[in-house]
Amino acid sequence: MEKKVMNLMRKGALTCGENMTIREVAQIMVVNGTRYCVVTNGNHQVRGIISARSILRAFGKDLDQIKAKDILLPYTIAVTPNSMLKDAVDLMSRKKIEHVIVVSDQPGNKAVFGLLHIEDIVTDMAKD
Repeated sequence: MEKKVMNLMRKGALTCGENMTIREVAQIMVVNGTRYCVVTNGNHQVRGIISARSILRAFGKDLDQIKAKDILLPYTIAVTPNSMLKDAVDLMSRKKIEHVIVVSDQPGNKAVFGLLHIEDIVTDMAKD
């Protein structure tokens, strides 16, 4: 049986609102020991992702005036829990990304379910 994304994804994701300041987002990331945060709107729909690298680009600027929506990387690449793992790996390889957002597979609902990380895939490969 081929594995699906749901078999390896990390359920849930660190999120922040699109109107939070970059300082607030950075604090959330530091407290949670992560390098990224999924940005959502008021309806909990995915808008994009902010990485530590995104925040670094704001170095020297007023972090209390810049909003998450101003620096997010737009959400364009996502999979669903029922996506085939091999398809997600192919996508990650083609796009040269280390994680992909897992969203609901219900039409019109792009709420975040979790994240699929490259390190979880490699760990699973080591077990086989």
